[in-house]
Amino acid sequence: MHRTFLALSFALASPLAAQDLTAPEADLLPRVIDSLCIDLVEAHNGCEQVTLIANSQEPDTADLIILTDRRTDPGGEPLAVIRQIAFNGAMWGMSPTLEAGEDGTLLLNSEQTGIGRHPWLQTLRIAYLDEDTGFAGFAIIGYHYTTYDRMSAAGFTCDFDMGSGQVRMETSIMNPETEQTETTEEEYDLAPARMPLHLWQAFQESPGPCGDGLSRFFETQF
Repeated sequence: MHRTFLALSFALASPLAAQDLTAPEADLLPRVIDSLCIDLVEAHNGCEQVTLIANSQEPDTADLIILTDRRTDPGGEPLAVIRQIAFNGAMWGMSPTLEAGEDGTLLLNSEQTGIGRHPWLQTLRIAYLDEDTGFAGFAIIGYHYTTYDRMSAAGFTCDFDMGSGQVRMETSIMNPETEQTETTEEEYDLAPARMPLHLWQAFQESPGPCGDGLSRFFETQF
């Protein structure tokens, strides 16, 4: 499997003829959703190859694979393989995407726009933390969630800096009497709550205060 992933990352950078691919590699390529080379692990040379692929058993979710740079560590094992980490597929909206954050972190975006009347955007901010931080390995250090209800013209946004513990939530609701949007803001300072990356799954609830605020938002709408 390791050689398959290495060949896959090479294929993303340099197109190969069909006859150059093994059968497992050819089967894997259509499952590739997004790929990004980003320097996440300072102790390693070069960048880490991060790839999102559709999960073979649950294609409405995506798996995340993180490899060291194949030029500096051609025989190394994957640094991380996280199953069903994000929503994927037409029934859930748009395909997830990878993005390099301005602070050097990896952003994993999931977006649902096509089903129902509550489009949402969710972003996980991912970093590699060394032992000096008291946490060794890949972790989710930031979480963003926003949703909007078209019928009631109401919206909810939550930003959770899990590294510092700072939480900011904003709820906007249209007042039917005044036809003006009323916005409520909430801020919290909590203990840092970094989450090991492998514990995140696509179908789980929003963490901590964001999940509580989202529940209150939907209770207000209905």
